Amino acid sequence: MARSPLVSRLPGRLRLRHDWLRRTDDNHAFRATLAGWEGVLSVEGNAATGGVLVLYDPARLAPSNMETRVSACLAEMIGTAAPPSPAAKPARNPRRSKLQGVLDDGDIHRVVKIGMMATMGGSLLALAASKKFHAALGGLHLAFLAFHLVKYRKKLLR
Repeated sequence: MARSPLVSRLPGRLRLRHDWLRRTDDNHAFRATLAGWEGVLSVEGNAATGGVLVLYDPARLAPSNMETRVSACLAEMIGTAAPPSPAAKPARNPRRSKLQGVLDDGDIHRVVKIGMMATMGGSLLALAASKKFHAALGGLHLAFLAFHLVKYRKKLLR
Protein backbone atom coordinates (compact mmCIF):
# COMPACT_ATOMS: atom_id res chain seq x y z
CA MET A 1 0.00 0.00 0.00
CA ALA A 2 1.40 3.39 -1.01
CA ARG A 3 1.63 5.96 1.70
CA SER A 4 0.22 9.44 1.26
CA PRO A 5 2.61 12.18 0.19
CA LEU A 6 0.92 14.48 2.74
CA VAL A 7 3.03 14.21 5.88
CA SER A 8 1.68 17.26 7.71
CA ARG A 9 -1.52 19.21 7.33
CA LEU A 10 -2.85 22.22 9.17
CA PRO A 11 -5.37 24.77 7.96
CA GLY A 12 -3.35 27.00 5.66
CA ARG A 13 -0.31 24.71 5.53
CA LEU A 14 0.52 21.42 3.79
CA ARG A 15 3.82 19.53 3.80
CA LEU A 16 4.44 16.83 1.19
CA ARG A 17 7.28 14.36 0.78
CA HIS A 18 7.79 12.03 -2.16
CA ASP A 19 10.80 10.45 -3.84
CA TRP A 20 9.73 11.98 -7.16
CA LEU A 21 10.21 15.43 -5.62
CA ARG A 22 13.91 14.65 -5.03
CA ARG A 23 14.58 15.39 -8.69
CA THR A 24 15.34 19.11 -8.80
CA ASP A 25 13.55 19.84 -12.08
CA ASP A 26 10.42 17.94 -11.01
CA ASN A 27 10.39 19.66 -7.59
CA HIS A 28 10.65 23.05 -9.29
CA ALA A 29 7.92 22.23 -11.84
CA PHE A 30 5.55 21.03 -9.11
CA ARG A 31 6.17 24.15 -7.02
CA ALA A 32 5.62 26.39 -10.05
CA THR A 33 2.31 24.68 -10.80
CA LEU A 34 1.06 25.11 -7.22
CA ALA A 35 2.30 28.70 -7.00
CA GLY A 36 0.02 29.59 -9.92
CA TRP A 37 -3.12 28.52 -8.07
CA GLU A 38 -5.45 31.16 -6.69
CA GLY A 39 -5.27 31.33 -2.88
CA VAL A 40 -1.77 29.83 -2.64
CA LEU A 41 0.43 32.24 -0.68
CA SER A 42 3.81 30.55 -1.08
CA VAL A 43 5.40 27.26 -2.09
CA GLU A 44 8.82 26.22 -0.84
CA GLY A 45 10.65 23.06 -1.77
CA ASN A 46 13.79 21.12 -1.07
CA ALA A 47 14.86 18.54 -3.63
CA ALA A 48 17.41 17.06 -1.22
CA THR A 49 14.61 15.93 1.11
CA GLY A 50 11.95 15.47 -1.56
CA GLY A 51 9.72 17.89 0.33
CA VAL A 52 7.40 20.76 -0.53
CA LEU A 53 5.71 23.18 1.88
CA VAL A 54 2.54 24.89 0.64
CA LEU A 55 1.08 27.89 2.47
CA TYR A 56 -2.41 28.87 1.39
CA ASP A 57 -5.34 30.99 2.54
CA PRO A 58 -7.76 28.62 4.34
CA ALA A 59 -10.52 31.24 4.11
CA ARG A 60 -10.40 31.02 0.31
CA LEU A 61 -9.57 27.31 -0.04
CA ALA A 62 -11.10 24.63 2.17
CA PRO A 63 -8.33 22.49 3.72
CA SER A 64 -9.89 19.18 2.61
CA ASN A 65 -10.32 20.51 -0.93
CA MET A 66 -6.75 21.78 -0.98
CA GLU A 67 -5.39 18.41 0.21
CA THR A 68 -7.31 16.63 -2.54
CA ARG A 69 -6.19 19.07 -5.24
CA VAL A 70 -2.52 18.97 -4.25
CA SER A 71 -2.47 15.16 -4.01
CA ALA A 72 -4.22 14.85 -7.38
CA CYS A 73 -1.81 17.33 -8.98
CA LEU A 74 1.20 15.42 -7.65
CA ALA A 75 -0.23 12.09 -8.83
CA GLU A 76 -0.91 13.55 -12.28
CA MET A 77 2.57 15.04 -12.58
CA ILE A 78 4.20 11.79 -11.45
CA GLY A 79 2.14 9.89 -14.01
CA THR A 80 3.16 12.19 -16.86
CA ALA A 81 6.79 12.50 -15.84
CA ALA A 82 9.44 10.67 -17.78
CA PRO A 83 10.68 7.70 -15.81
CA PRO A 84 14.13 8.19 -14.36
CA SER A 85 16.89 6.90 -16.55
CA PRO A 86 17.96 3.47 -15.41
CA ALA A 87 21.15 3.86 -13.47
CA ALA A 88 23.89 1.47 -14.32
CA LYS A 89 24.48 -1.00 -11.56
CA PRO A 90 27.55 0.19 -9.71
CA ALA A 91 30.57 -2.00 -10.09
CA ARG A 92 31.33 -4.06 -7.03
CA ASN A 93 34.14 -2.56 -5.05
CA PRO A 94 36.87 -5.19 -4.87
CA ARG A 95 38.05 -3.72 -1.57
CA ARG A 96 34.62 -4.17 -0.03
CA SER A 97 34.86 -6.72 2.72
CA LYS A 98 32.71 -9.81 3.02
CA LEU A 99 31.71 -8.52 6.45
CA GLN A 100 30.15 -5.41 4.89
CA GLY A 101 28.17 -7.59 2.48
CA VAL A 102 26.75 -9.52 5.42
CA LEU A 103 25.90 -6.30 7.25
CA ASP A 104 23.90 -4.97 4.29
CA ASP A 105 21.23 -7.54 5.07
CA GLY A 106 18.58 -5.93 7.30
CA ASP A 107 17.75 -9.20 9.09
CA ILE A 108 21.33 -9.63 10.25
CA HIS A 109 21.44 -6.09 11.54
CA ARG A 110 18.19 -6.56 13.43
CA VAL A 111 19.85 -9.48 15.22
CA VAL A 112 22.85 -7.25 15.99
CA LYS A 113 20.60 -4.57 17.52
CA ILE A 114 18.74 -7.12 19.64
CA GLY A 115 22.07 -8.63 20.69
CA MET A 116 23.34 -5.22 21.78
CA MET A 117 20.27 -4.61 23.91
CA ALA A 118 20.27 -8.10 25.43
CA THR A 119 23.97 -8.09 26.29
CA MET A 120 23.76 -4.61 27.79
CA GLY A 121 20.89 -5.62 30.07
CA GLY A 122 22.47 -8.97 30.86
CA SER A 123 25.78 -7.34 31.64
CA LEU A 124 24.15 -5.00 34.13
CA LEU A 125 22.28 -7.88 35.79
CA ALA A 126 25.41 -10.06 35.82
CA LEU A 127 27.30 -7.37 37.71
CA ALA A 128 25.42 -8.42 40.85
CA ALA A 129 26.24 -12.11 40.34
CA SER A 130 29.71 -12.53 38.89
CA LYS A 131 32.41 -10.18 37.63
CA LYS A 132 33.58 -12.76 35.08
CA PHE A 133 30.07 -13.19 33.63
CA HIS A 134 29.67 -9.39 33.59
CA ALA A 135 32.97 -9.03 31.71
CA ALA A 136 32.02 -11.77 29.21
CA LEU A 137 28.67 -10.14 28.42
CA GLY A 138 30.37 -6.74 28.20
CA GLY A 139 32.83 -8.15 25.67
CA LEU A 140 30.01 -9.68 23.64
CA HIS A 141 28.21 -6.32 23.73
CA LEU A 142 31.34 -4.63 22.35
CA ALA A 143 31.45 -7.17 19.51
CA PHE A 144 27.83 -6.37 18.58
CA LEU A 145 28.65 -2.66 18.88
CA ALA A 146 31.57 -3.08 16.46
CA PHE A 147 29.22 -4.62 13.85
CA HIS A 148 26.78 -1.76 14.42
CA LEU A 149 29.47 0.90 14.00
CA VAL A 150 30.73 -0.68 10.77
CA LYS A 151 27.18 -0.57 9.39
CA TYR A 152 26.61 3.10 10.27
CA ARG A 153 30.16 4.45 9.91
CA LYS A 154 29.30 6.72 6.98
CA LYS A 155 26.44 8.37 8.86
CA LEU A 156 28.58 8.76 11.96
CA LEU A 157 31.51 10.36 10.12
CA ARG A 158 29.55 13.03 8.23
